[in-house]
Amino acid sequence: MHLDLATILTLHPLSLAVGALCFLLVRSRSLHIRGLGKMSLGFLVLGGGSLLAGAGLEDVIDYRTWTFWSFVSGPVSYSLIYVGLINLIEERPAGRNWFAFVVPIVLTTWAFVSDFYLDNVERSAVFLSVMAMFALAAVWMVLRDKRGERLQTRWGLAGAFVCKAIIALTTIVVIARPDLMPVTPAATFLLLILCQFAIAMFVLILVQERSERRLIALTETDSLTGIHNRHWMMDRLPQQVQPGSAYVIIDIDHFKQVNDRYGHVAGDQVLTGVAQAMMRSLGETAIFARMGGEEFGLFLPDVGVARAIETVEQLRATVASLAISHDGEVIPVTLSAGVAVAPVAKTMTKLMGRADAALYAAKRGGRNRVVLAGANTQLTTPGETERFDQPASSL
Repeated sequence: MHLDLATILTLHPLSLAVGALCFLLVRSRSLHIRGLGKMSLGFLVLGGGSLLAGAGLEDVIDYRTWTFWSFVSGPVSYSLIYVGLINLIEERPAGRNWFAFVVPIVLTTWAFVSDFYLDNVERSAVFLSVMAMFALAAVWMVLRDKRGERLQTRWGLAGAFVCKAIIALTTIVVIARPDLMPVTPAATFLLLILCQFAIAMFVLILVQERSERRLIALTETDSLTGIHNRHWMMDRLPQQVQPGSAYVIIDIDHFKQVNDRYGHVAGDQVLTGVAQAMMRSLGETAIFARMGGEEFGLFLPDVGVARAIETVEQLRATVASLAISHDGEVIPVTLSAGVAVAPVAKTMTKLMGRADAALYAAKRGGRNRVVLAGANTQLTTPGETERFDQPASSL
């Protein structure tokens, strides 16, 4: 089936209208999503310009009118799409990027003053150059991933914009030098329609992927402290622990007294402050979560006894130095910790049991201390490490 340029330019608005309607549908269901409204408007403006061009080629509209307005629609629509994409990808106001609209203002003024748009080759070259410029800017903005979300869909979206830029630049050559390429403008514009579909599709998939990730994060995050919860941690702990790996149970000392004396609001403040302080002190390999109440769990893979004790003692010292104030009064906070390091490969359940027993030994020993499950019990002063003797059958 042969499609001429006039027919393609008439079909083009239908693809853009479908994309715009999809954006508006998603936007109506999730009002907090930024940018989709602007992108929808950009698609509609571009579709209107294409419809004018198609009608002009069929001599329905006079040449000067359709060439001017179809040309202007391009820079305006791409500015809207670019600003909307910034809102969507970075989830922030466009800010200085609103200066993107300087491009359509300058080009519209130039067209009005010089009438260059009346020349088909000049008009097409400028229009398609602007398209390629905004497409490449969109690629840079999508791939730089300023928010660090690492959404996989961004690669597909960036790829669609790259294809759009390549097609736009190729179309310039096809129109200016048809003898160099055995391709018709109608064929390249048909590819642009497919690119528009791909861009709309990847934008919608990106919105969905982001929503799904946030839903998963919500189920795995403790709503009070902002760190991971028990569910997240249990999903990541190995069933079989390798030698040298450590599990630590950490408990805030006398937390009930904090609630009784200062109130539950102060207690929540203490929990959050302690959790965030410990989280900042730990490395990326540590698996750390709030297990419930004032208890926290920590798994340190393949660290050995010395490093495990050093890490937990640093946490203890960090928490002891916190100055958490409520209603002008500083609340003293300390913690106790039970550390179990696997001497041989063993189940996580057994290692957690040893850490739990060591924690109770720390509480019995006066709190504000770290106890290592092992042999040769030694009572120590706060800040020193005890070794808690456990029956050999439990090791």
